[in-house]
Amino acid sequence: MKRHAVEIETLHERASATPDRQAPAPRPPGRPGVPASSIAEKAGDDDASLRSRQLRFAQGLMTPESSPGFLDATIAAKWLTAGPRMTALERFEIYRRGYHSRLIECLVDDYPATQHALGEPAFEDLCRAYIARFPSTGPSLNYFGRGMSGFVREGMPEPFSVRAFTADLTSLEWAIVEVIHAASDPPLTSDGLLRVPADGWATVRLDATPALRLLRFSHPVNDYFRAFRADESPAIPEPAASATVVYRSGPTIWRMDLTDPMVGVLSALVGGEPLGEALARAEASMSDLGEDEVALRVTTWFREWVGHGLFVRARW
Repeated sequence: MKRHAVEIETLHERASATPDRQAPAPRPPGRPGVPASSIAEKAGDDDASLRSRQLRFAQGLMTPESSPGFLDATIAAKWLTAGPRMTALERFEIYRRGYHSRLIECLVDDYPATQHALGEPAFEDLCRAYIARFPSTGPSLNYFGRGMSGFVREGMPEPFSVRAFTADLTSLEWAIVEVIHAASDPPLTSDGLLRVPADGWATVRLDATPALRLLRFSHPVNDYFRAFRADESPAIPEPAASATVVYRSGPTIWRMDLTDPMVGVLSALVGGEPLGEALARAEASMSDLGEDEVALRVTTWFREWVGHGLFVRARW
């Protein structure tokens, strides 16, 4: 099983200008965020308090650049101060453009291979559409891009083949982001497995590390991502089913491609099925092989998965 690595840079919190929100739990793709216009309900046009002005300023900042600005020249002059060379509205638009540029910058950081695949202009258009659909709702931008794959599948204005590939690629890239930030426990070791009683192997259950994501794709996106990381300028591939497990071990993110039998066994184990049932799946998926060959392959996979730190405990 060949693995590919992504070194983790120093983790950092990415700040958003969004007021009055706690960092939300990840929401399912396709669910809209809270629109910026909802902030207007908290402040009337005639309210001259500092709080009101802050909320109006934030609302204007968060209005997508594709939409008319929330502040027109008259309102901007009422709430903001003009400069020696710019009107109040022109000064405000600098902040609005900067805010959205920051959101796009975060999406580029999360989806660099997708930007390469689509090209910078098309990817920026996709980001602006995403921002309009999912405005930032929390003070941290670490999870701002979590809805991108679902958004692409639902509404990306591209031919289906490109949309399906892009959705797969964004799923892989977001899995890497999630694994970077996921909690982790000490890995299960061979010594830990030795504590499993001889009559407990069929029913033993293995807990996967929280820093693991198992994904199936309709395109070979891990190959594309590897070529992108190697500066090979890959072309968008033709559809072909693939599966990849993404996990963290120490300071490194690993990506490992899996065959269909491997996916069957590993997904069963990650899903909490007993080892005996997972092995039965393997035997069924490799019925063309002899029992000894199946046992040898599964044993090899299992040993490597434990050695790579995919599991953190055994329960029986």
